Amino acid sequence: MPKFVAIRDNFGYLGTYWRKGEVLDADVKPNEHFEPYGQSLARATREEAAKKEAEVKAAETVEKAVKARRTKKEN
Repeated sequence: MPKFVAIRDNFGYLGTYWRKGEVLDADVKPNEHFEPYGQSLARATREEAAKKEAEVKAAETVEKAVKARRTKKEN
């Protein structure tokens, strides 16, 4: 049976409630707030890689700013 992951907190039918990240076994996609399990893993991996890349770029920017300040003080 296929697995689906809740991509956001949502209410279902008859008072059911799912939190983001919960996994559900179902024959068909329950509603628009779910995505296939494999697809969510790939998205999470991409998001994590993008976050790491942003952190590296931020660190490089800070390093460049510090070097620029040092050269200004020396002159």
